Amino acid sequence: MTRDGLRLFYVPPDAVQGEQVILGAEVSAHIRRVLKMGAGAICRVATEDGREYKVELTEITAGESTARIIEHLPMRPPSPTSIALGVPLLKGERFEWVLQKGCELGADAFHPLTLERCEVRIQEKRSADRHNRWRRIVLEAAKQCDRIPPPVTHPPGGLAEYLAETDGFDLKLMGYLGEDAIPAKEALSRVGEAGAGAPLRVAILTGPEGDLTDEEAKEAMDCGFLPVSLGPRILRADTAPVSLLTIAQHALGDIG
Repeated sequence: MTRDGLRLFYVPPDAVQGEQVILGAEVSAHIRRVLKMGAGAICRVATEDGREYKVELTEITAGESTARIIEHLPMRPPSPTSIALGVPLLKGERFEWVLQKGCELGADAFHPLTLERCEVRIQEKRSADRHNRWRRIVLEAAKQCDRIPPPVTHPPGGLAEYLAETDGFDLKLMGYLGEDAIPAKEALSRVGEAGAGAPLRVAILTGPEGDLTDEEAKEAMDCGFLPVSLGPRILRADTAPVSLLTIAQHALGDIG
């Protein structure tokens, strides 16, 4: 449950039409079949660009539902950091676990990466389905922790795309097992006054099992990523991004 004990549903921006909101088939089915909510029920809806409304359900059908806007709720204050998480494709539920926990810990964008040592390869014909599944997982996690707007989930891509997407960020951290790695605390101290005025833009990159290749690490460092050590223990590929995200949020963001 969330603010004021009201359930939260996400809708695309064009679902808000004047003082009415159109809830699509998937959300409508969940309302009708799972939650057993009927006309007259009060809930909240939020657009994926951050607008939030208190609404009353007026009609519920199998195809779609409609709601009347009761109140335009105030925008949430932004976090002091905006964090993009570049995560290697991992087996089974491990990748989805990273998405869930990353959402809870404040990541604003997920970039699934196909890296050289990734054991997972997604066929092009299945890429859209996998991306849609990831989006649903992130939206469910965002509802659970009452995040508005929810994080952006990108389709799978390569390292070069992620490096281009994060060009110009204020701080770039790369979890790395190589000898050139510096303590995370030292890397975070280098942010100085960059990005003053918030949100500070931070990019995080971690590798798959076996770490990034030397070539990938060099490519990232050439683009400004600082190679960071997470301590004397070697972390699993699903633990590393969540750990580095938590450390960054504690030092620069809204945790602790």
